[in-house]
Amino acid sequence: MKKTLTMLAAACSLTMMLSASAFAAENLVIAVDADVDTLHPTDFSTTVEMTVLNQLYDSLMYINPEGTEEPEPRIAESYEISEDGLDYTFKIRKDATFHDGTPVTVDDVVFSIELYKASEYQGSQISMLSSVEAVDESTVVCHLDTPYAPFLQGICSPYIVSKDYYEEDPDAFVTAPIGSGAYKFVNRTTGSNLVLEANEEYYRGAAEIPGITFEVIPDAATKAIALQTGEVSFAEIDSSVLPQLEANPAITIAEVSTSSFTYVSMNLEKEPFNDVRVRQAVSYAINRENLIQVCFEGKAEENSSICAKHRFGYSDDLMQYTYDPEKAKALLEEAGITMPYNLGKILVAEKYSNLAQVVQNDLKAVGLEMEIDVKEFNAYIGELTSGDYVITVLNMTLEGDTQQLEMAFTTDYIGTANNARYSDEEMDELFNQAKMETDTEKREELFGQILSKAQEEAIYAPIGNPLTLYAYNASLQSPEFPLEGNYFVYDFSWQA
Repeated sequence: MKKTLTMLAAACSLTMMLSASAFAAENLVIAVDADVDTLHPTDFSTTVEMTVLNQLYDSLMYINPEGTEEPEPRIAESYEISEDGLDYTFKIRKDATFHDGTPVTVDDVVFSIELYKASEYQGSQISMLSSVEAVDESTVVCHLDTPYAPFLQGICSPYIVSKDYYEEDPDAFVTAPIGSGAYKFVNRTTGSNLVLEANEEYYRGAAEIPGITFEVIPDAATKAIALQTGEVSFAEIDSSVLPQLEANPAITIAEVSTSSFTYVSMNLEKEPFNDVRVRQAVSYAINRENLIQVCFEGKAEENSSICAKHRFGYSDDLMQYTYDPEKAKALLEEAGITMPYNLGKILVAEKYSNLAQVVQNDLKAVGLEMEIDVKEFNAYIGELTSGDYVITVLNMTLEGDTQQLEMAFTTDYIGTANNARYSDEEMDELFNQAKMETDTEKREELFGQILSKAQEEAIYAPIGNPLTLYAYNASLQSPEFPLEGNYFVYDFSWQA
């Protein structure tokens, strides 16, 4: 093994000297750390799945990374908002087609929005939608029960899909998608790769990069080597490999701010985490500053709240948990925990195993012991969402308006993003009020109550908000990455 690693290191050092042009290739190879579990355009749950779907499908509106970050028309040609803020009218462009050549119709748009709203995984983005209808061959109207300012941002999320294809073959709709976007599905080898090709009939013109291959490479070090040898052209990377990639002039690094959060999730349906004092003890036991240095090379902002500090509703007055192991021990003693106490196993995906090791050491220092149980990513997600775990550590993104945090805290989302399996009528009602409130100051106050309650009850033990790190060929041109780091290969090109 040592000999192999030495040879790999030597290969990497040689490629350091290669020019950027030596890496360039016609197609784009993107490394991802997990395989897709589904290509369903509404029932997906991982970032990798969303990344692939972003290339396959278009939406009514989108956020232009080079614009004002305000929603702009995409399959919608234009839009109007009624004076009372209850009706959003979209004119649908006539030149948009699906990958089989059939035109995108208003019926497809209505079907897509209804399918999205019905999704337990994604529907919260437009949960304020009352109904949607096609009023003529080019016009779709979305009706809201109450005005909701972020609705345009939410309507950027539903992918526009073919109603006929769904009804004709619901299985193929998922496994061999016919999309509306810049790239077409070619094939997929489970656990290995997924191949797309440019849609030559795309209404915005064919993409400059003719093909994309998503290669599944879970190991961070292997991914970094593949980037340096040119086998991979683009990847989201782990901070642990950042120093070696930064030293390579043929590779560009992009650091992107996001609202994602790294956190310890405790199953509130299981002892001892049904006791708030135990959950508070876990939050005080974690040395966030150390964890961020060890696991993120400092590329994260320390934060014990699930809400990123740049997000609407966050306040500097919000209570933060600090590193205080003595207070953690006192709370555990108060809760009647006899130490050392065996928590059993901390469930973790392969990509989060380093986080688990640091958390394991922090909790052991206050008397809570556990073993690390590492799972393949999709198997991990299955156990997590089914509640078949006691404690875990992971990273999650609930992008969009702050209302999206309801997915982590409200009863309806137990089994999807509410990993704590927390259910509280007051919390549910607070989020419901925030959804309907149109006054900005009052809405901000409601989110203040929500976040304070989340901290007091220690529903989760957040650690911080990591930057998303991308590494790619210096020959590859990409636009500025927007908040959250979503990207569309259509916007990429190879330098001459």
